[in-house]
Amino acid sequence: MEHWINELLINLDSSVDEKTKQDIMEKCGPKCPFSHLPNDELIKLRNESETEKDFLEKLSVRWRLKQEDNEYYVVFDKCYCPLMQNALENASKSMCYCTLGSLKHKFEISLGRKVEVEMLKTVLAGDQECRFKIKV
Repeated sequence: MEHWINELLINLDSSVDEKTKQDIMEKCGPKCPFSHLPNDELIKLRNESETEKDFLEKLSVRWRLKQEDNEYYVVFDKCYCPLMQNALENASKSMCYCTLGSLKHKFEISLGRKVEVEMLKTVLAGDQECRFKIKV
């Protein structure tokens, strides 16, 4: 399956522009079956929180959300996508747009509003970490 996904992404990379790739892959993110943070856990944590800030602080303790200089980031120390882990060297960074879409979805359902997420770094692009800025 991983080989097929990688071939699909390679063909996507060579066939469409960056914006189109991002739109396609970002729309896949909310349906990711490999999420490490289930939606129901997020909603439960939100319901247990007094305020949005309280929720973000609790999420920072339980997950990979980091607050730096009044900005929030989701940071992964490696690529955790099971579809990419066996072929990181040849993997398409377009798959990272799926993660972007997943994160956007998770913050929107837990905060109950639109949230922007910016992909800053990814392991598949050759960076030491994956870093997504969450604009709350």
